[in-house]
Amino acid sequence: MLSRATQRITLVTTQHGSQPILQLQGLSKVYPGTVALQDVSLDVRRGETHGIIGKNGAGKTTLVGIVAGLVQPTAGTIIINGTEYTDLSRIVAKKERVAIVPQEPQMVQDCSVAENLFMPDFPTRGGGLFMDRARLHTLAEQIVAKGRLSIDVRAKAGDLGIGMQQILLMLKASYVERAEIIILDEAFSSLSKNEETLFFEIMRDKKAEGCTILHISHRIDELLEVCDRMTVLRDGRAVATVRRDEVDKEKLSALIVGPLGLAGAAQAAPAPAAAAAPEQSPAANTPVLSVRGLSAAESYIDISFDVHHNEILGIAGLMGSGRTEILKSIYGMLPFDSGQIQLHGKPVRFSGPADALRHKVAYLPEDRDGEGLIASLSVKNNLVLSALRRICSGPFVSSQPETQLAHELAAGLELKFASLEQEVRELSGGNRQKVVAAKVMSTRPDVYLLDEPTKGIDIAAKAVLLRIIKQELAPGAAVVLTSPGLEELMQICDRILILHNGRLLGSIPRAEFREDLLYAAIQGQEVPLS
Repeated sequence: MLSRATQRITLVTTQHGSQPILQLQGLSKVYPGTVALQDVSLDVRRGETHGIIGKNGAGKTTLVGIVAGLVQPTAGTIIINGTEYTDLSRIVAKKERVAIVPQEPQMVQDCSVAENLFMPDFPTRGGGLFMDRARLHTLAEQIVAKGRLSIDVRAKAGDLGIGMQQILLMLKASYVERAEIIILDEAFSSLSKNEETLFFEIMRDKKAEGCTILHISHRIDELLEVCDRMTVLRDGRAVATVRRDEVDKEKLSALIVGPLGLAGAAQAAPAPAAAAAPEQSPAANTPVLSVRGLSAAESYIDISFDVHHNEILGIAGLMGSGRTEILKSIYGMLPFDSGQIQLHGKPVRFSGPADALRHKVAYLPEDRDGEGLIASLSVKNNLVLSALRRICSGPFVSSQPETQLAHELAAGLELKFASLEQEVRELSGGNRQKVVAAKVMSTRPDVYLLDEPTKGIDIAAKAVLLRIIKQELAPGAAVVLTSPGLEELMQICDRILILHNGRLLGSIPRAEFREDLLYAAIQGQEVPLS
């Protein structure tokens, strides 16, 4: 998004003395090899909007998953309306009127708006044997009107944008499920300016009715605007709960990053292998990829940067800052309105992914399952799909080279599978992500565009992928890398660009990496940038 909503919608402030509707006592969650939450306790008051904020990996998603009954805690207690639970299920959470609006809308795309609003509890007739479509549409129209929307409730959900689907899920939580506690898990990240204003208005209405909202976000400005109090998570612990009038952006940033974030460039890993590359000829100083004045309405504006041979360039920005859209535009997946892209000093504008691959530019998508894999194909087929020209003999695929290449790629990425012939959908999330990375590697490109390559994978798989990017991809190529985790960018990047609301604010060289400055910069705060 290019800009956030300019209209400020004031939510009625909750009185400090309100009784808690939700209490978390000593919550911990341990996964194999990872402590996601450690002894977290907090109270959420009836009728308040309570923010949860922290860096990527701080434990926010795990915490709200436990409250929603989607994740079982290892230890601790959840108290809702005075009733104590140690193993809250989703069914029980719904009975306690706890609803969640997830980061990515979960609507059945081929079903209508009305059907999605009431699914699975449709109004019926004939003693409950048949769906009462007339009543369904009437009720859905009433709910849509409460949200100040002008949409056809008979239209398919898939015909609507993601932002509008998110608003509909908020309306479902509010007026179908009649939730007393609504969890918003990064729900604003896909909203346009107008959609955000509509969402705020629904929040204001529900708050006036006494509804409690648990609002998870990376955006400090957003939380300071709508929340009564905020709890800061850091490394799985609740380190502070503060009132809105007690903090500003700088103080909240300092709480989020913590004292270790002030350690400076020393906390970054040793410089990438590319930094020790042999001295190159003057011709090698020509950027492999140059972007000049690239703009796309509602996504980003006037983006310019260069990436050189043997360089890893990071792009840091909050969700919705435009980082994914920039990579997709370079790759030919999204149109741009103005600007120029140069490859090896020559202007290019790719007509699509196939054209980009022909020019030796490869892209690893953020959505590995939706864009990076063909779920019904085998592990082997997915691994070699992007490298068919290397293993084809005329119009036919050579079986032996195909299998050999698949084995080589799988070994290089420490891929775990039962058989190369098994369907790729059967692999774990981390191993599916490795397959996507292998597909990109198999093309042997000059430019790697890597959009959140470690998203949703465990620590061990993440370490493998970061090592491969640093030691195997960067030498001999130019790498552009996005990540919501600043630690990952600091670990392997030579430079980091700062993106905020679709605008490039500047860059920070490796020698000046400091987590507190990077975090403040992506929030739009003024910090020294190159």
